[in-house]
Amino acid sequence: MGKIQAFFHYLAHLEWTEKVQTHCTFCDRSKFEANIVYEDDSLLAINNRSKAGLHHWLILPKSHRWRDIEVLVSEDAHLVQSMIRLKEQLLEKHCSTVSPADVHTGFHRGRRIFFRKVYWPDIVSIHHLHMHVIVEPRFWLKFFKYPSWLPLMWKSEKQVERELNERTKRSAKG
Repeated sequence: MGKIQAFFHYLAHLEWTEKVQTHCTFCDRSKFEANIVYEDDSLLAINNRSKAGLHHWLILPKSHRWRDIEVLVSEDAHLVQSMIRLKEQLLEKHCSTVSPADVHTGFHRGRRIFFRKVYWPDIVSIHHLHMHVIVEPRFWLKFFKYPSWLPLMWKSEKQVERELNERTKRSAKG
């Protein structure tokens, strides 16, 4: 019963108006320095402090240029592709025997206008683009907090990549 109550509490406390964060956790390395599992010139991968599975990594650009997936444009396709390549490297290094079916990857949906100044709920807890990679996810968390079945809350990395590639093709034609 506690999980159901927690889920309804979560839904009741979503932000229905624009939420502005004045401090970014991902821009302050002291908040996650010990959790870094990968770093290069443009990307970081960190262990999520609230694991939703055997492994739960967050892959993010070092730059705070992107708030969430809703602001990505066709020119950002390379960024998402590099995040996906990093996911594949982490999986090969840390859990090469895990089936792809046991890996849940994607992004929480960000701020989108619903009507005038009313927005769809802002699912993103930290306004700095980041991709979740969850290995062997816990059922309840996968179903409710990282729900591939609910596109209002979650998009897979492949769906984001596909949409950006389609935008790139349209802009090349137009």
